[in-house]
Formats: sequence, structure tokens, C-alpha cells
Amino acid sequence: MKRKIDPNRWYTAREAAPFLDATEVTVKEHCRKKMIRGKQRGTMKAWHVQGREIIRRRKELSLDS
Repeated sequence: MKRKIDPNRWYTAREAAPFLDATEVTVKEHCRKKMIRGKQRGTMKAWHVQGREIIRRRKELSLDS
């Protein structure tokens, strides 16, 4: 069963990676290059991506069948 993406939740790069069929490193790189709108949050400045951005990127990459 496919997991549903909550458009209002902030996902870590690690959590977002499977939704985007990518690795955590790739998600972070795309955030740095502004291919994915993400934010660095918390004391460790970890990359986070909002669910609606994951949904937008999945459509852009034609990952939804």
C-alpha cells in the first residue's frame, strides 16, 4: 500500500527520499541547488521538505501513475 503524503507536514530529506525515488543525498543536493524548495531547520540545520513540495516534484517527474 502506498503511503499518503501529508501536504502540511515537513519531512526530513531521509523521509522525503522514497517519495521522490531518490536517495537522501540527492534530496539534499536538490534542495541546495533549489530544484526542490526546502528549509534547513533545527539546531543541526537538517534539510526538510514540505509535503506539498514533494507532491509538486512527483508530478513534475511524472512519478504518479
